[in-house]
Amino acid sequence: MQTVATKPTAKQMLAAKRAAKKSAQQERAMKRAGTVKNVDRNRLSASSKAQKENIDVMLSGAKVSEDEALTCSIMMWLSLQDMRYACNQELINFAEHIIKQVQRLGVYCNTDDPANEKSVEFACREASQAVAQWAKDFDDLSPNQRQIVLRPLQNLFAAYEAFLKDAPARLIAEVSTYSLAVRVAKKAMTFLELDGGLISAIDKVISGADSRVQARRLKMPYAEFTDRILHAANLLYDVGIQADKELSAMYGKPLNTVRPQRISDVRQPMMKMLAANKGGALVQAVKDSEDIIRHCDNGTGFSCFNWTKHFKRAANLIGLMHREAAA
Repeated sequence: MQTVATKPTAKQMLAAKRAAKKSAQQERAMKRAGTVKNVDRNRLSASSKAQKENIDVMLSGAKVSEDEALTCSIMMWLSLQDMRYACNQELINFAEHIIKQVQRLGVYCNTDDPANEKSVEFACREASQAVAQWAKDFDDLSPNQRQIVLRPLQNLFAAYEAFLKDAPARLIAEVSTYSLAVRVAKKAMTFLELDGGLISAIDKVISGADSRVQARRLKMPYAEFTDRILHAANLLYDVGIQADKELSAMYGKPLNTVRPQRISDVRQPMMKMLAANKGGALVQAVKDSEDIIRHCDNGTGFSCFNWTKHFKRAANLIGLMHREAAA
């Protein structure tokens, strides 16, 4: 006989019902997944074969020219030398660009050697962490100390320099395009995730509004406001510079872009084009980058882009936009 003390409450009964419903949904989803897997088995086999053939093609063919390899080598070592004395976004972007290329090359060239692939991945992670530490501690370090901090990046540059001497040109072109697409996707999403008030303010500043009035509207000290506006504008710049030719064609003449260092730079034509039509060009840049990354991933069967994190960021952004629209 059930007593009052052991009788489940309405809350407990409702929770049990929800748990049962969720379990049933998961079971149905697993069954559907199994069915799809069986139906697509032949397609999966054909896809795997096509991916292997594509990788073989990428690893063969004409090599990078001596001039191209030498030019890249000079750029790397000059960049590393500059990093002893200066810290700016151009140097950071270049380092990250090489790191991402090496990361993808590590997967391409070690499909049958997981241990070596992990070794390359570790080297890339160390180099990336070194760049982050260098940027964070730059003002507290001497030039020699900065060089020591950047040693993992130096080692990575040396490995990439050696690889370029006998690298397939098509492969280098692919990993370079992939790296730039990843940068655009990340920078654009970071911009879109900025505080809504700040995005509204930069839109107004781009259109010519008084920046001091916008700072007062946000109740923000002008120095802080300027820093945050320039940070946002630099994110836009890093997206727009990769579509400079397309944007120039739309504009009707060269944009003559400059990296934003003061408020007047925020009002340059490229910024206006990226902000026009509620940021339509910016959203399109994200879609175009996704298409490039997806095309490369589908062609090889592996990815160096965190799609899960990217889609989570997109879902959070869409949810925020819906909440703001409903408010």
